[in-house]
Amino acid sequence: MALEVETRTADNGITVVAPTGRLDVAGAPALKEAISEVVKNGPPRIVIDMEGVSFVDSTGLGSVISALKQVRGSQGELRLAAPNQQARVVLELTTLDRVFPYYATVEEALTGF
Repeated sequence: MALEVETRTADNGITVVAPTGRLDVAGAPALKEAISEVVKNGPPRIVIDMEGVSFVDSTGLGSVISALKQVRGSQGELRLAAPNQQARVVLELTTLDRVFPYYATVEEALTGF
């Protein structure tokens, strides 16, 4: 199943990128493309809603790191919301949980941006 990515703007102007499916070698390019589109429109403030992501592998993780670099390079900010247990374990094992602020819900991630 290919990764589907929806993008919406929250009431406070923050972009929520919501991938659904497997964030792996097949799905990573879709996430990268969605982030690139948001970054084109100026300094981005992005929340990646991970709730619909069923699986993350090293390539998928690489796409999230790439997104972070793009966003920071544009003086923006990136947060992760609602990663499932498997995604949290991957973030913790790679110590990326120290690099990416992640939140239990999208609503939490949107507050205090």
